[in-house]
Amino acid sequence: MAATNITRTNSKVAYEATSAKKIDSTDEANRSLTPELVIALCGPIGSPLHEVSDQIKNLLADFEYNAVQIRLSELIRLNADLVKIAINKTSKFSEIESLILAGDELRKAHGNDILAKLAIAKISGDRQKSFGLFEDRASESGLDKKSQTKSHRICHVIDSVKNIHELKLLRMIYGDALFAIGVFSPLEIRKKNLSRPGHLNDSEINKLIDTDSGEEFSHGQSVRDTFPLCDFFLRVDTQVNGAEEAKSIGQIFTKLHRFLNLIFHTTVVSPTLEENAMYSAASAARNSACLSRQVGAAVTSSTGELLSVGWNDVPNSGGGLYGKPRLTLLNPEISDHRCYAQPGAKCHNDSEKGSIAVKVIESLINNSIIDIKHKEDAISSIMSDTRIKDLIEFSRAVHAEMHAILGASRVAGDRILNGKVFVTTYPCHSCARHIVAAGISEVYYIEPYRKSLATRLHSDSLTESIESTGLVKLLQFDGVAPRRFIDIFEAGSRKSKSGVLDLSPKTKAEPITHVSIRAIPRLEEVVIAEVTEKSLRFPELVSTENHDDKTTN
Repeated sequence: MAATNITRTNSKVAYEATSAKKIDSTDEANRSLTPELVIALCGPIGSPLHEVSDQIKNLLADFEYNAVQIRLSELIRLNADLVKIAINKTSKFSEIESLILAGDELRKAHGNDILAKLAIAKISGDRQKSFGLFEDRASESGLDKKSQTKSHRICHVIDSVKNIHELKLLRMIYGDALFAIGVFSPLEIRKKNLSRPGHLNDSEINKLIDTDSGEEFSHGQSVRDTFPLCDFFLRVDTQVNGAEEAKSIGQIFTKLHRFLNLIFHTTVVSPTLEENAMYSAASAARNSACLSRQVGAAVTSSTGELLSVGWNDVPNSGGGLYGKPRLTLLNPEISDHRCYAQPGAKCHNDSEKGSIAVKVIESLINNSIIDIKHKEDAISSIMSDTRIKDLIEFSRAVHAEMHAILGASRVAGDRILNGKVFVTTYPCHSCARHIVAAGISEVYYIEPYRKSLATRLHSDSLTESIESTGLVKLLQFDGVAPRRFIDIFEAGSRKSKSGVLDLSPKTKAEPITHVSIRAIPRLEEVVIAEVTEKSLRFPELVSTENHDDKTTN
């Protein structure tokens, strides 16, 4: 075979070979696998994000990893002047508010994922500083040390991702080497964390919590949209300052210790009952053909036995839903009459809401309250800026929780009493009242649902407080997310040839990620070129020692 020599010196990528038979491509691929990790933290303001970052750093030291913390608030400080925003330090509230504004303006000026790009540039620089410039060079001998990556035991902890586009870009660049951890504390705990002496008053706390949850523009913070996409959820139910600090740090340590043991396979860890149930709920959601969103639910007994699953879809006469038809098996002639299969494939809930808006405006016109020339603008205003847009009453679908509860009641009877519901999305107020009536004791959810009036309408029966007793508790799910359930709990063989448990020690254990380093530096180069062209700043070593940003979690 003819010799080849192809080189691209400008990108530091080279491929050299004198004979293809001397190269073992399988070996090359295996030797390009990197143990590098990127952990992105996401959580609502007041949750202990910084404390989680610190504990990750401490725990990874046992694995002989160098954990480098990147605070996006520090990157905002470095670049705030480029969008003409001054960080106001006259009070803690003013400082946080100006940091949020500067972050929004940076996204508006340079793209919604610009803060992630600055973090990526930092990660690339750290790799070059620690391990030298990576050269994608095939090795004829198999001994080319420059292609060895096993020594790259480095983890960057990004604190914290607030916009969905930031997380999507990080996941696109680093693939399975990225783990997003959703950090969450109940509302009353977050308020206590933010109200420590000398920090924020009640009105300031409420304003920041509302802003942080989801600003009404794409370049703003959108924790409620970003959080559900995480790979692992860590709920901290106690305050991180004051008398409960040791307890909260203990919670964080225990949960992160389990998480790291899972991704390094340094001990045998099985799914919790809650993780199994939520995975069942997420799997069930895939059955839904609803035009709005796929939601799944699972009902367990009080002891954790799975009783039934459900999803949102249109009911079918004779019992059950279309799509998984008990009756269709007996009568194949039954047609599918779900919304997507009907002429026009429209959402009936949206159609009915539109009709209400039209009738309201026509009534105002007929009574000479508004001029007919404003009709279209008035309808548009009602649909975009009133509670009419939030109505859910006109959907044809049975909601996932209702489907699961009906199934559990049919097959398990009173075993549903004091049971639990696991649902991929926070229950709406309609489902909430049926959950209460069914005798459920706890509800676990992943995705927030801002339109829900559950606790407002049923404050006598429902609570989001960990401490309350006698009420149905609505709790943020805690543990491995369904999206990573299979690869995290897939263990392979755990025994040696002699049949005894054989797991790697922490100092030699490799993560389950199996990501090749070959493409990553090239993708990082493009990101660096962009941020450099825009004159954005990213330090070689991000230091957080000079700033106390604990309230900007």
